[in-house]
Parts: sequence; structure tokens; C-alpha cells
Amino acid sequence: MRVEIFLILLSAILVFSCSPATKKDGEAVIEYKNIEKHIAELSSDRYQGRMPLTASEGITVDYIAAQMKEIGLEPADSGKYFQEVPLLAVSSKISNTLDFDTPKGKLKFDKLVDYVTFSRRMDAEQTLDQSELVFAGFGITAPEYARDDFQGMDLKGKTILVFVNDPGYGTSDAYFKGNTMTYYGRWTYKFEEAARRGAKGCLIIHETGPAGYPWQVVSNNGESTKLYLKPDNGYQDRCSFEGWISQTAAEQLFSSCGMSFDMAKKMAIQKDFKPITLPVKVSGWMKSTFETKASRNVCGLIRGSKYPDEVVVYTAHWDHLGVGKKVKNDSIYNGATDNASAVAWMLEIARGFKAGLPPERSVLFLSVTSEESGLLGSSYYAEHPFFPMAKTVACINTDVMMFLGKFKDVMLTGSGQSELDEWVRKEAEKQGRYIAPDPNPENGMYFRSDQFPFVKKGVPAIYAKGYTDAEKYGKAETMKIVDRYWKETYHSPFDEYHPATDDLNGIVEDAKLLYHVGADLANSEAWPAWNADSEFKSAREISRK
Repeated sequence: MRVEIFLILLSAILVFSCSPATKKDGEAVIEYKNIEKHIAELSSDRYQGRMPLTASEGITVDYIAAQMKEIGLEPADSGKYFQEVPLLAVSSKISNTLDFDTPKGKLKFDKLVDYVTFSRRMDAEQTLDQSELVFAGFGITAPEYARDDFQGMDLKGKTILVFVNDPGYGTSDAYFKGNTMTYYGRWTYKFEEAARRGAKGCLIIHETGPAGYPWQVVSNNGESTKLYLKPDNGYQDRCSFEGWISQTAAEQLFSSCGMSFDMAKKMAIQKDFKPITLPVKVSGWMKSTFETKASRNVCGLIRGSKYPDEVVVYTAHWDHLGVGKKVKNDSIYNGATDNASAVAWMLEIARGFKAGLPPERSVLFLSVTSEESGLLGSSYYAEHPFFPMAKTVACINTDVMMFLGKFKDVMLTGSGQSELDEWVRKEAEKQGRYIAPDPNPENGMYFRSDQFPFVKKGVPAIYAKGYTDAEKYGKAETMKIVDRYWKETYHSPFDEYHPATDDLNGIVEDAKLLYHVGADLANSEAWPAWNADSEFKSAREISRK
């Protein structure tokens, strides 16, 4: 009898220990059919491109919250699955031309063709009236590179003209980080620094290579309604005019001042560059209307069993561009790769965690709003977190996942920034995959997705996915397909899911891999550090004191 009881108990233990629902890794429950279900649903025409503050926001966030509840995540924000994000919607009209009085006469640049301007300042009408124009190189103040493009110049009432990216781009001596864009090269930084310096306007010279996208991306966004986080001060600390001019316009402008475009670029790259007041005055106007509304982040939580006040965060933005300009009789910008793919990835990782034993640290799943408008949802969370940033171990994010099947690589955007690279490498090798760097580091993608607000607060972050070497195609053909995607599909009505031809096995593999990385972190006492040369190292050191 005792032997029979022993065998029954042993059988029960074996069944219990081998059950997918109790496996520590939870990988067995991550399935293609679930990822496909979410992508097909969220990128369907019913969701009208998932634009925040439209009717489609409601059905989008309700769907994600319902999936979190079904998985078994607890609501993360004081008993709610939603974190309200107060936004400011700004609709502007700009002058038909931006006028430059130069030594060789007046130059008139046409809106959307030659220039685009916008502003978040809550002033109904703003003007540039014969504003002095200062050529300020790359618009950078970087003490660690002994770089100051302003040299103490008084910029009150003046407009600065700057190049996009940073002076390392295209150089052979790896000044700054060579072709890898630093945050100083990001256009958002340039507008922020111009405001800190007291400038009235900031115009960035567009170049396709250093910017990472063609002029069309800038012009298409010209007079569209723009979203910002709702301010306490009406954004009176920002420039009245922020914007871009085309390379062609810049060439004419420099020529009118007796220098070539290439000459100006060479001057700006020099380490001892000093700002130049050009013999030019600029004039234009902008009229704006404002509306304040609230959007929502969707947030589910698994509370840690041992260290519940420490957290690993997964992020994936739910928004896209809504209904826009009609292209080939289609005006719905469905956003299947961007970013229904990553929402599905995140939800399936959450299922993996719930299938296993409770992690020792808490794990937060955060699907954020308004990434397409400038990382607004993730920025709001970073300022109003459920867990202090000093207690946030890492952020794991992805965006724009390709439907090309399994990948041999794991592309790390922002590789070389922190010790998290090795955490990813360890799990990638278990899948027989290798780590690949970002093939276009000059585009600054590390600063363009939802891990970045965490990064600015000092939290090490992962932005990883299969990308450069699909098993079906090989590296060369994969990169041709990826290049076509960015030129023809990205931010267009053609970003749709096609079940007959699209292959989501790569997303399944990535979900399993990044699940394991997060589980490793959540069941550890380690605090991954920034590398010594990272520009974000000091922020972490300050927050952890």
C-alpha cells in the first residue's frame, strides 16, 4: 500500500513539475496563433489606424486591457489598467513663404516644399520679424567632447540655423561616435538646446543620410495636428519657431552669404567651431489653435514574490497614424509592423510569465500612447512612474518587427551602451543566433522609441529584434527587403498584415528570447550598469545614490 501511495505521489510530482503552466521559463505557452490574433485584430481597418484621441483609441486600449485581464495581469495603476496621459493638441497654419533678406536679395522658401515650422508654445499667433540668423554649427553643447557651438553668444530674439545629426557623422576619426548618432545629433535635442540658449527660432537643415529619412517625411508632417504632453507653463520656455529647411534651400541660403554648402559643413565639423552671425534676416508667421485632452497608457503587472518594489518593464506603443492622405485609394494607416507587432510580442511575453512561477522582482507590461508624436506616453510614465526609476532594473522594448520568418541575428539598437548587451547575447546563443549591431546607427533609432525616456532617467534599456539576417533570404536579400520597407511601407497605408504571405515565426522567437532575458533579470539581484563611455551613465549613478 505504501509503495502504491509513493508511486501515486511521485507521478503527481512529475506531472506537476513538467506542466507548462508551472515551468519556470513559461516558454511553452508562447505561440504563433496568439501573436497572429493580436496583430490581425489591431491592424484591421476596424481600428482606423489607432490614432490617439480619436474614436479608435477607445477600442484599441479596451482590447489590450481585456487581453491583460484574460492573461491574469493585475491592473497596475491603483486598480486600473489605464494611466491617463494629459495631452496638448496643436493645429497650426504657417506662412506660405519663409522670407530671408540676404546680401544678394530676398529668398522666399515655400512651405512644405522648402520649409516646415511648428511650435508648442501656447500663443495663438507668432512671428519672426526680421530676426537675425545665426549659423550655430550642429547646435550642440557637449562638455565631454569639449564642444560648444554657441560660445556664450546672446541669442535672444535670434534664429539659429544648424545641421542635423552630430559632427561625427561621415568622419573617419570617430569624432563623437563616428557614424553612430549620439543624442546630441537628435533633432529633439537641438530644439531643446536652442530654447535653453534663449533663441526665438531654430531651423535644422535636412539631409536624407544624416537625418535617416527623406524630406517627404518632414513635409508630410508639416501642417498636421501635433501632440505634446500638457504643460504647466504653456511651453513658454520653448522657441517660438522650431522647424526644418530643405538641403536645396540651405544651399541657396549659404550661397547668398558667399559660402558653399560643403564649406559650411566643413566649418561646422571643426572641433573649434564658433557661431557666425550671417548677414541675413528671416521673417514668417504661424497661427495655432490648442486643445487639451487625455489619452491612455495600458498597464498590467505581475508583482514580485521576493522584491516586489523592484521592477523590470516591458514597453510597446499601441498608437499609429490613423486615417490620413489617400495613397492608391487607401487612407487607413493600419500600422501592422508599427506597432501591432510589438503589442502582440509583449502580450505573449506576459502569458509566458503568468505560466511560470512568480518572478522575484515585479514585471510591468506597459503599452504606451503617442509614440508617433514624440514618445509622449512613455515620457509621461517616466515622469509619473508606478515604481521609482531608482528601483527600475531595466526597460525591454521593441518596435517595427518584420514579418520575414525566423532570423539568424538579434539586432541590438544602441549596442555598446550597457551590460544588458551580454544578457541578450547569452539567450541569443541558446537559440543559435548572433548579436548584430544596428546597420544604420546614424539614424539614432535608440533615441526614437519608447525605451528612451527610461534611458534619459538612467535606466539601462534593451531595444532588440531579428532584423538583418532572415533565414529564408540571407543577409543581403534581407537588407534589400528592409530597405524597401522603409521606403515604401513605413508610415503608409500599406503597413498591413497579410496572413497568406507574412511569416510571424521571427516574432515568436523574439518573444521567447526577450521573455528569458526579462525572467533572468526578474529572478536576479543584479543591477546592470551602463558602460563607461555611455552618455547616460551619470544619470543612473545619481538616481541610485
